[in-house]
Order: sequence, then structure tokens, then C-alpha cells
Amino acid sequence: MRINAQVKTNVRFRTLALRTAVCVLLGCGVPTESSLAQSESLDETDTRAIMKANFLFHFAASNEWPASSKSGDFNVAVIGNERLFEELVDKYAFKMVGAQPLKIHAFHDVESFKGAPSMHLIYCDPGGDALSALAKSLEGKPALLVADSEGALERGAFINFVAVGNRIRYQINADQAREKGVLIGNKIMSWAVTSTP
Repeated sequence: MRINAQVKTNVRFRTLALRTAVCVLLGCGVPTESSLAQSESLDETDTRAIMKANFLFHFAASNEWPASSKSGDFNVAVIGNERLFEELVDKYAFKMVGAQPLKIHAFHDVESFKGAPSMHLIYCDPGGDALSALAKSLEGKPALLVADSEGALERGAFINFVAVGNRIRYQINADQAREKGVLIGNKIMSWAVTSTP
């Protein structure tokens, strides 16, 4: 009888050892200092992408678009920010904007955006001359240009993300959007840090 109890104890010990080894092999082990540092740096990028994606979806859904833009897919372009594109696809790809299915497109840079189909909402990560050139190419089209760069409103963007403390907010030029036939919703206006009426 004693031998059977000892065998059972050995089997339990071996099973526990095997489970521990499998867990370590699968990466369930104790995190190292470098993996913690890496995950902290990813967290800030992920948080920014999550917040921007949320705002972009609300910019699409909470504004009044011209009648000519209310058929077919609702097209959103993301230029120069793969992480933001991934977040939009992950969270919003199967959503609707009014009666239009949301379709999200990624472009590496402003140059690769040339010749793209008509877009409703365009997020442009590059600033400076690239943003100015993009804004010029969108003249006369009912497209809402969103950016995240210094002086973006002066370069033709309608909405510009800014950091306020450790939060992401935005500036908005509603007059310029209205000239294109896009009426900025009250909710969007109320969340803006600065805006033109």
C-alpha cells in the first residue's frame, strides 16, 4: 500500500513538472525586464492608436455629409500610420456610417494616395509640405482631412490632433469643413480644444 501512495505522489510531481515546463516553453514564464520595457513602449503607441481610431469613427458617424456622399461605401483613408489602420480595421471594419458600410484603406505615404478612389475621411500622419500637397489635391471634394502635426489647420487640415497633458484632443476648423459641405456635429464641436464656429 505504501508503494502505491508513493507512486501516486511521483506521478503528481511529474505531471506538475511537465505542466510547468510546457508553460515555460509556451511563454507563460515570468516576464523579463526587457519584455516589460518593450510592452510599456507599445502601450503608449497602442493607446494613441485606440484613441485616434475612436475619434476618427466619431468624426465619420457624427457629422452631416453632403447628399452626394451618402451612397456606396463610406471610405476612410489612413496615410502613414499602420498601427492606426490596424486599430480601425480591428474595431470598426464592420460598422456602418448611417446606411453606408465603413471601408478602411491604408496608404504608406501621400504619394501612394494619388489615384485613390474618392474618400470621405482622410487621416494623414505626415505633416509639412506633404500635408499641404494633399490638402491642395482635395480642393473641391467633400472630404474631411484630419492630421496630427504642428500647424496642420493652416496647411489645410480640418481637424488636427493635439496632446493636452497626457490626453489626445483635437483642434477643428468647422468653417473650412462647412465650405466643403460637411457640417460638423455638435458632439464633435464640444470635444474640440479650439474651434472656429
